[in-house]
Amino acid sequence: MKKRMIGALTAATLAALTLTGISTPAWATNTTFYVNNQAGSNCSDTGPASLAQPWCTFTPINSHGAFGPGDKILLAKGATWNQQMNLSGSGTASNGISVSAYGSGANPKISRNGSVDDRGIKLVNGDYWSFSHLEVSDAASGILAYYDTTGHNGLSFDDVYVHDINGVIYYKDNNTGSALASATADNIRNSSGIQITGKHTTFSASDYFIRDVRMNYVSGDHNLNTIGIDMLGPGEQVTSNVGGSGGAGAVMVRNVVIDHLTSHDDNWQCDEALRLFTVTHAVVMNSALNNEAPCWNVGGTTTVILGHLEDVSIVNSMFTNVMHTGSNDENALDFEIFNNNVRARNSLFANTAGSAMSFLRLGGRPGDYSTNNESSSNVMINNGVAQGFGPVLVLNMVGASSPITGTIKDNINVNRKFLYDQGNGFAGFSTTNNRTLSNGSGDVYFSAADFSGVQGQNGWSYQSFDGSSYTNLIYNSTYKKWTPPGQSVPEITQFDQHPGASATNWVARAWTAPSTGTVSLRGRILKSDNVGGGNGILARITKNGQQVWPASGTQTVAAGDEYTGVSYVLDNLSVNAGDTIRFETNENGESSYDRASWTPSVSYTSRQGQAYNWGFNSGHEAGWNVYGATSSTAVGTDPNALNLTSNGNDPRVESASNQLHLNAATASTVTVRMSNATSSTAGRLYFTTTSSPGPSESKAVPFAVQPNSGYTTYTIDVASNPLWTGEVNWLRVDPIDTTGQTNIDSIVVSGTGDLFVNRLRDGGFEDPSANFYSYEPASVWQYLGSTGVQRNHSAFSGAQSAADGQQTAFIQGTDSVKQALNLSAGAHTVTFSVAQRTNNGGAQALDFYVDGTRINASAFAPPSSGAFQSFTSPSFTTTNGSHTLEFRGTTAGDNTAFLDKVTIE
Repeated sequence: MKKRMIGALTAATLAALTLTGISTPAWATNTTFYVNNQAGSNCSDTGPASLAQPWCTFTPINSHGAFGPGDKILLAKGATWNQQMNLSGSGTASNGISVSAYGSGANPKISRNGSVDDRGIKLVNGDYWSFSHLEVSDAASGILAYYDTTGHNGLSFDDVYVHDINGVIYYKDNNTGSALASATADNIRNSSGIQITGKHTTFSASDYFIRDVRMNYVSGDHNLNTIGIDMLGPGEQVTSNVGGSGGAGAVMVRNVVIDHLTSHDDNWQCDEALRLFTVTHAVVMNSALNNEAPCWNVGGTTTVILGHLEDVSIVNSMFTNVMHTGSNDENALDFEIFNNNVRARNSLFANTAGSAMSFLRLGGRPGDYSTNNESSSNVMINNGVAQGFGPVLVLNMVGASSPITGTIKDNINVNRKFLYDQGNGFAGFSTTNNRTLSNGSGDVYFSAADFSGVQGQNGWSYQSFDGSSYTNLIYNSTYKKWTPPGQSVPEITQFDQHPGASATNWVARAWTAPSTGTVSLRGRILKSDNVGGGNGILARITKNGQQVWPASGTQTVAAGDEYTGVSYVLDNLSVNAGDTIRFETNENGESSYDRASWTPSVSYTSRQGQAYNWGFNSGHEAGWNVYGATSSTAVGTDPNALNLTSNGNDPRVESASNQLHLNAATASTVTVRMSNATSSTAGRLYFTTTSSPGPSESKAVPFAVQPNSGYTTYTIDVASNPLWTGEVNWLRVDPIDTTGQTNIDSIVVSGTGDLFVNRLRDGGFEDPSANFYSYEPASVWQYLGSTGVQRNHSAFSGAQSAADGQQTAFIQGTDSVKQALNLSAGAHTVTFSVAQRTNNGGAQALDFYVDGTRINASAFAPPSSGAFQSFTSPSFTTTNGSHTLEFRGTTAGDNTAFLDKVTIE
C-alpha cells in the first residue's frame, strides 16, 4: 500500500503572470515566430522573428503577452536553450496555437540547470495549444500547463522527449525541509516531464478546468514522473469533496488520451512514473513502461498511481520489471484512492516484485471508495513473487462491510498464485474465467512484446492480403514499421496496424503455431488515430484462411472509438504445428483514418510433447536464478530474453530446487535457444534426481556452442547421460564458459508420453478461479457430486480463509475430489490441510484413497473451530505408472469440509 505523505500546507496565492523584457509591437494572429540561437542564424531578439532573422532567446516570447489563434512558435532543430518559456493566450478549435520545430537535425532542446525552481515551458490558462517535436530536460517541471480558471479546452503533445525532470516531491525539495514556494505556487506535488496542475476554490460537478487533452508519442527516462496530471491542492488527496463539487475531484480534467507513451528508468525518488489524478473519461493505450521506480521510497513504489478517477481505461499496453527495493507496493498499477470504473484491459504485466495491480482502501480516508474497477484479458507473468503476492492484490482496511467492488475476468496468469487478499478483499468482485498456466511464460505470445524487425521471430509475421494471397511486408528500421516497399500503407507497428487503400487489402499480424496444442486468444481493437475521422474499420481473426471470429460477417470498430473498442475471448482453440492465426483489419468503405490499436495475445493452455517452456519474457523467469553473471532489462536489450553479461568463466542459470518432477524416461530432450557474443564454444547442462540429489560433474551433459553467433537453437539429448533416470527435479544451464554477453531466449523440456512423475497439480485449488463458489468445475482435479471450489468470503466460507492462497476445494456429504497422476515405484505420503465449515451443516471428516483403496485407518477430522489442520497420510506403496488420489467425505448430508495445500512426497 502507498502510505503517501499528505502535505498540510497553506495554499499560496498565485502571483499574476509578469511579462518583462523589451517592448514589442502588437502582433496579428496567424503569425509564425522563428527562434534559433545557433551560430550563423542571424538571430536578434529585436528582429521580426522571421526565418531570415529569428529571435535568439525566449525573452521576446515571454514579453509578447497572450498569443492568438493560428500563432506558431517554431524552435530550430539542433538548438539548445537554458531558459524558461512563459506562454498565455488561446486559440480556437479550428485554429490553434503551436510550439514546434523547424529545420533539420535533432529536435530542439530546452535544458535547464536542475534547480527545483526551474521549468522548461509554462502555459497558463491556455486553450487549443499544441507542443510537438521537442526535448526538455533538467528541470523540476518540463512542460507545465497550469489552470486556475475553468472551462478551458484543447491541449496536445506529440513527439516530446522529457528526461532528468526531478527535484520536487510532495511539494518539497527531495521531500526534505520546508515547502518550496515555487512548487506550491505552481501546485507541483511531484516533478513531471509533462504536467497538468492548477489551483481552485470551489467548482461544480459540471465544471472542468481543461478538457480534450491528447498526448501522443511522449517518451521519458530518469524523471520522477514522465507524465503527471494532478490538480489537487495540499492535503486534498484524502478529501472526498474537493472544491465542494460533490465528488472526489475527478471532474477537473476531462477527455484525456495518452497514446504511445514510452518511458523507462524513472529513478528519481521512485514514487511513480505516471501519475493520473483528477481525471474523468481517459484512456492510456499503446504504451510501454519498463524498469520504473527502481529505487527505495518511503511511501512505496509503483509504475502508475491512480486516484480521484472516473471512467478510465488502461489498454493494449505493457508494464514490465518493477524491482524489489524493500519498498511498499512495488507494483505496476496502484489503484490508490477514490477510483470508480477504472479498467486495466488486454495489457502485459511482467516481472513486478509486488502485484501487477493493487486495489486499495487504506482507512483514515473518509469517504474513500474503490468501485466498479476491472482487470480483464490481461497477460500476467511472474508478478508478486518477491513479496509472495499474486498478480492481483486487494487490501480493504475499511472492512468487509464496505467491500471494494469490481470485475476480474479472462486474465492469463503465469504464476503459482493469482489473487492475493491482503485484507477484507475479494467479496465484492466478480471473478470468472481466469486461467493459470503452470509450464512457463514461453507458452504465452503477447504481440507487442514479441514485435521485431524479423519475419517469423517470436512466432509473429507481418503480411497483407490482396484478395487471393498473403504477402510478407518489408521492415523499415528507421520508422520501425512493416510496409510494402516504397509505400506507407498497409502498415504494422508494435501496437498498431493500418490496412491498404483497397477493400480487398486486409493487413494481418500473423502467429504461426510452433507445436500442436490448445490455445486461448485475447484482444481488444480500438481506433488509434487520435481523431474522430473516417467511418471505422473492419476486423476479423482467421486460422489457415478460415474465419474463427466473429462467428459470421466481419466486426466493425466505429470511427473515433479509442476509449472502449471491441474485445473477444476465444478459449479452447485447437492448433497443429504450422497453423497460422491471423489478426486482420480492413477499411470500412473508405481508407482514411484507419489506424487500429490491437495487441493480440496467444496462450497455450495445453501443448503436446512439452513439460516446460520457459520463455524469459521481460527478463527473469520465475523460479530461475542467475549466478556468475548480471542480467539486464535496460532499453536496447532483448525484452524476450534473459540478457546476461558473464563476469567470469562460470555463468549459469538454475531452476528452483525440487520442483520440476520430470519423468526422466519420457522427458528426454532439453532445448536451449540463445545467442553468444563471445568466443566460447562450450555449454553444459546439469541436473539432479531424487535418487542423486547433489549436483556433480557426473550429472552433466555438454553441448557445443557456436562462437560469436546470433540466436541459435541447441538440442541436448539429456538421456545420453545414464544418470538421467527416475525423477529429475533441478536443472542448471551454463550457456558459455567465459566473460561476455549471452542472451537466453528459451529453455524447453520435451519428450513423449507422460512427462511428469510425482507431480500433483494445483494442490492449492487456485485454478480455475471461482466466482465465490463453483460445483464440479473443469480442472486437473475431478470433482464428483456435491464438491467443487470456493473462494474466501463466499457463502461457503464466510469469515474462514484458505490455508494457502484464496481458494479451497469443498467436499459435501460422501462425495469426492480426485486426481490421476504418474507416480514412481515405491513409498509415498500425501500432506494436506482440512478445515470444518462452520457457518452451515454438521461435522465432516475425510478419508484418503489411492486407486480406490482407503489408506487411513481413521478419518481425518479437523477441529470444530474452523481452523485448518495439517495431516499426513500413512505411507503407501505404488508401482511405476498412473494412480488416482482421492479425498472422500465420510458423513452424508449437508456437511462440508474444506481441503487445501495438498502435496505429495
